[in-house]
Amino acid sequence: MEKERKITIIKYTLFLLGGLLLGWLLFGHEREREENGHEHDHEDIGLNGEVTFTCSMHPQVRQDDPGDCPICGMDLIPVADADDHQLDDPFLFSMSEAHSRWANVRTSRVEAIHTGPAARLPGRIAVNEREQRLITATFPGRIERLHADFTGRMIRRGEVLATLYSPEMMQAQQELLQAAALRETQPRLYESARARLRLFNLTEDQIDRMVQSGEASPHTDIHAVQPGILTERAVSQGDYVSTGQTLFAIASLEEVWVELEAYERHLADIREGDPADVRIPAQPELSFTGNVEFVNPVLDRQTRSAGVRLTVANPDNLLRPGMLVNATVTATERHRQQIVVPETSILWTGEQSVVYVVNRRNGGLVFEFREIETGARTAEGYIVHSGLTEGEEIAVSGVFAIDAAAQLRGHFSMMAPPVRAVLPEPFRGNLKRLFETYFDLKNALAGDDPREALEHGRRLREQLGETGEHSLEGEHHMFWMEQYAAIDESLKELTAHDDLANIRIHFEPLSEAFIETARTLGAIDDTWYVAFCPMVDDDRGAYWLSEFEEIMNPYFGSMMLRCGEVREVLREGVTSAEEREPPAVHDHVH
Repeated sequence: MEKERKITIIKYTLFLLGGLLLGWLLFGHEREREENGHEHDHEDIGLNGEVTFTCSMHPQVRQDDPGDCPICGMDLIPVADADDHQLDDPFLFSMSEAHSRWANVRTSRVEAIHTGPAARLPGRIAVNEREQRLITATFPGRIERLHADFTGRMIRRGEVLATLYSPEMMQAQQELLQAAALRETQPRLYESARARLRLFNLTEDQIDRMVQSGEASPHTDIHAVQPGILTERAVSQGDYVSTGQTLFAIASLEEVWVELEAYERHLADIREGDPADVRIPAQPELSFTGNVEFVNPVLDRQTRSAGVRLTVANPDNLLRPGMLVNATVTATERHRQQIVVPETSILWTGEQSVVYVVNRRNGGLVFEFREIETGARTAEGYIVHSGLTEGEEIAVSGVFAIDAAAQLRGHFSMMAPPVRAVLPEPFRGNLKRLFETYFDLKNALAGDDPREALEHGRRLREQLGETGEHSLEGEHHMFWMEQYAAIDESLKELTAHDDLANIRIHFEPLSEAFIETARTLGAIDDTWYVAFCPMVDDDRGAYWLSEFEEIMNPYFGSMMLRCGEVREVLREGVTSAEEREPPAVHDHVH
């Protein structure tokens, strides 16, 4: 019996262990798959794993979460991961889609819109001088009582502002009363007495009341001639005043002036009639429009600015004299289709302006450092005179983060822009013609035409002589002498043959000299491309310079016209004279 009980316990134990094993086999792997799947999704959502943040100015700073640099306080940016790869061209920097989201990069297409230059001008609200009236004393006296006793109060038309005590006024009234008694017999005397009181700025009603009362009074009321705000009180009670002295100033605020300050650089674009959008910094919700009605022709010597004035309606008295304003004045006379980019897309580097042109490649973004020439500011942004074409895509947000990341990788950036060579005339013009003739020679070789290639080679020697060995002074003098000698030697050998094979052999050192010249002195008025074919010279490879990106191989011509790839881009005027090791060839085209 005991033996059977032990056998039963062993059976149940085996069943239990078998159930546990079966459960692990069924559910354990599934859970592991779920956990692995969850981690994979997390990588997709994040930046392909853990993200490290750094400071563009202090690369030694590293932390796992975004925030501010503990040294300078700048926003931290993600450190590039394997998806962010450095391109051979220092003008280009690539960034993964994930990193671009972290950097808050937004892009927009470049558009040409119908606009004109706009100037942002500071200013203030002022009293409309056309609507301001001065109340002056028309007879001498003393301020017996002052009714309008503080500035800023509202004044009604006809309201009593002050009462004057004036013996001279009393004498004029007595003369009026005496003349009134004789007006039947001496009407001219009566009219003369009334005219004198009118000169004292008394109304006909006031004069009639004096005649009806039959009494002369030394006290006379001064009335407001228009409604408005009392903007000036020039007297106090008890003051003696003389004829012509200013007593009060009353301004109507139904219309006010906006007085703007236009600096010297803006005045050429501002004309009477140009529209202006005016905003009150203290009340951002308050904005209004007007038109320029006056531009001061005289420039202030101290501020180098001139006044620009608008007149605007003020029905609810919301605009108070003295308020500060900012206005954007648009030059309507110069409206035309122009490329305009947002202010947020531009980095300023002194005289140059920089934007990042966007290309999408392999699931990421490639940003091209592009120097542009900007013009006047408009309501939509800044006019671009050169450097961009309509339809190109540019970064309009996160631009500083892109520039900082490029700087960390050693690419051109706002803090490290490309160096440009300045070539004097006539050397620059001669050098340009020299390169153009070289391109003609290169294209003739690509077209398998030895006769035309030889002709261009001879013309190239003539142009080289016209350019001159000692024609470039300054820091590049010795460099040009060396390249001159190399070009001259190659051309002597090249023009000594009339068959394609030998011409192509001597075209290689000629191209090396032209490439080094273009790297050091920059491309002229265009973008040039350094191309490489690995099949030349028993697979040792050879370079050539081209004025277009399409591969047209001068070493093989029609045999392998498309063999090669662009290795380097030389942009207009940009110096890149350091030695470059050609990168390994991958998937070159035959």
